[in-house]
Amino acid sequence: MKLGSILQLGLLLISSGFYANAQSPSLLKVLDIIKHREKYEEYVLVSAHRGYWSTYPENSEEAYRMAIELGADIIEMDVRVTADDVMVVFHDACLDRITTGYGRLREANWSYINSLKLRNEDGSVSQYPMLSLTDALDYLKDKAVIALDIKEKGRLLNKTMKRVLAMLKEKNMLYQSIIKGTYPLQNLQLILKEADVTLDDFIYTPKAYANTPNMDSYIMDFVGQKNIYAMELVYKQSKDPILRYVPIVDAAKIWIGIYSFWPELGDGVIAEKIPLTDTDPIVRPYDFQDKDPDNILDDGRGNWEWILGNGATYIITDRSELLIEFLEKLGFRHK
Repeated sequence: MKLGSILQLGLLLISSGFYANAQSPSLLKVLDIIKHREKYEEYVLVSAHRGYWSTYPENSEEAYRMAIELGADIIEMDVRVTADDVMVVFHDACLDRITTGYGRLREANWSYINSLKLRNEDGSVSQYPMLSLTDALDYLKDKAVIALDIKEKGRLLNKTMKRVLAMLKEKNMLYQSIIKGTYPLQNLQLILKEADVTLDDFIYTPKAYANTPNMDSYIMDFVGQKNIYAMELVYKQSKDPILRYVPIVDAAKIWIGIYSFWPELGDGVIAEKIPLTDTDPIVRPYDFQDKDPDNILDDGRGNWEWILGNGATYIITDRSELLIEFLEKLGFRHK
């Protein structure tokens, strides 16, 4: 074979993802844990929510790097779309809370957003820009399991879901990716068919809430799928009706995921208004006591013991280093 042909073959194999020796051993171990819950009964998965943003701005490269160094199993990021259809990693609908800009992200072009800087937790301006999705993926390629939470709704959600799948496929990153969503199984299968992707190619994590329509069929359809390894059951209080599904999901050896709050301030969590009447953030005074079922702000998810006691085996956290230390003391990080 001529040298030119050999070089072309080598480039083709690299671009197709044939060579896997660049993959992190820790990444491959986490994938094994996720896909074999039955082998890891004494383990609780830790997902770094927006990276590690105690030291660096959330959803920045440094926040992702720090989360990996601290030992988080999964790096979670949020996906939104700008006015000119650039996919970015950003949690809020508005720019005000954690950037030097103002207004709704969906109404801003990438040229404006790319000129902004992210803010640190204390409000100070950092040197870091908002990341486009493609830049975030390039940074994390073969380094860690990533979980993508697409924040768009309706038709834009479907369009963005297919674009995300296409981008992951193009970058040979489906294998290391989790995508979270609320699609019923039949709707999800239609989206995947259009994207020419199957549940064998990536990890899909269904999310269920107390008000999820047709709850029984929604959950049981996914429990019956062989390629569903984790499910987020969003319980907020001890009387939450979704808790009755925890034993069913657990018996199927599916990881039970839930997000745990970390208040930025002593008097609550900084959040956006619901409904979004303006772009100014507010402090939502959550009380993590789980004592008043009529108070939606009395939410048990700020208490790790309460979360574990109600069946969680996969915690999405804003303080991964503290959670990992807590779980190690309980003996829940045995690989």
